[in-house]
Amino acid sequence: MVGKPLGLGQPVWAEVHDFDPSPHLRCATVPAATGQRGFTDLIAGLTAEPLDRRKPLWQMWSIDGLDGGRWALALKMAPALSGGAAGLTAVWRHFLVTSPNDNPPSYPRAEPSLGDQPSARELIGDTMRELLENQVTGAWLIVGAMPGFVRGVLRRLHGPAFKLPRTPPSMRGPLPRTPFNLPLTDRRSTAFASIPFAQLKKVARAFGGSVDNVVLAACTLALRAWLKRHDAVPDEPLSLQVSLSVQDSCFARRSDDFAFGSLRFPVQLDDPVQVLTDLHTATEKLKMGLNRKISTLAPLGDFSSIVSLLPPSAVHAFTQLSNGLGLSCRAAPASHGVVSILPGVRMPLYCAGARVTALHAAAPLLDRAGLNITLITHESEVDISVCVCPDNVPFVDEIASGIVESVALLVAAAEESPRGVSPSVLTEMTSHTKKRRHA
Repeated sequence: MVGKPLGLGQPVWAEVHDFDPSPHLRCATVPAATGQRGFTDLIAGLTAEPLDRRKPLWQMWSIDGLDGGRWALALKMAPALSGGAAGLTAVWRHFLVTSPNDNPPSYPRAEPSLGDQPSARELIGDTMRELLENQVTGAWLIVGAMPGFVRGVLRRLHGPAFKLPRTPPSMRGPLPRTPFNLPLTDRRSTAFASIPFAQLKKVARAFGGSVDNVVLAACTLALRAWLKRHDAVPDEPLSLQVSLSVQDSCFARRSDDFAFGSLRFPVQLDDPVQVLTDLHTATEKLKMGLNRKISTLAPLGDFSSIVSLLPPSAVHAFTQLSNGLGLSCRAAPASHGVVSILPGVRMPLYCAGARVTALHAAAPLLDRAGLNITLITHESEVDISVCVCPDNVPFVDEIASGIVESVALLVAAAEESPRGVSPSVLTEMTSHTKKRRHA
């Protein structure tokens, strides 16, 4: 990756003819007698150290010393290569196979050469063209946003032709300040766990809705339990960035099956069924708005397109100035973190002839939004990965294990449901919650 002069443009890729992958490949050993905690601490250490874009943007770690003679393969990639957590599904297909004797069938095809490293004159010329194109692109984005703005004004004046479900009161209100919004330090902490997929399906069949809703409800209950232990339960719901799909994310296969948006998590509620009901209503509203192209869910691509128009040096300078003046501390929280539900494979997987027992992803944290929960479906389980800053959010294991315990609570509620195992619709789901209240 080659930077532009003075950081005024986006970096460009260049070919390395004498590429040697050896510096990218490393080994590590989990300290003896440390078990799962030693492994997660090792992964947290790898996550905490950022990759310098002037150096290799990926590393592959072979990790041994795990309990039971197991072995782990850790791939550390810059977001510029992986495209974020959602891009991981395309990466691991090149390493995993469905038979122990198979070779990966999808090696990357040969691509056109990126070309030699550009000269200083070429970089200056490319920077000038980029700055000019950004002006045109910015104007085009503004023009393209006007029709949606006008439609939104008309809907407010005359009412929409199609009314979306009303957001439950528990999912509204100002964003509270929590330990997740404290400034990040250089340390990271991770925790891993797994949930039987059959339990999620059981709850989904009993109450209706999708498996994704059950997962989100379990995350909500686990976060409430952690906040309650630390005397930090807010009066308003948290706001987390989530991935949503028209179908269950556990069954989606293409990247365009997903949209990304902000969802409120009602951690102030203590009734598991009420939490599940309200999340079902909110996610249905987002999905219906997406299908009918009503602006209730903002794709992340639009925001990233706008940010990409700004010179990297200007973005970096603004971030440093904002942190130095403490502006982000005084500003209202914009989010509390990220919850990613990634599709996996519902069959046995192998890597280098060894059976894959779990798939985990420790994603980087965002400043003032220091919580990341990633869930990946693998065989008959959903693997959970939680990443936090331990100086702000101690005892990360409580969040991971809390998600497992919360699923058990929802399963118990499903077994007591008067509807048994037959699917229910939104109105019946809501009425069931009211009946439980009266009872």
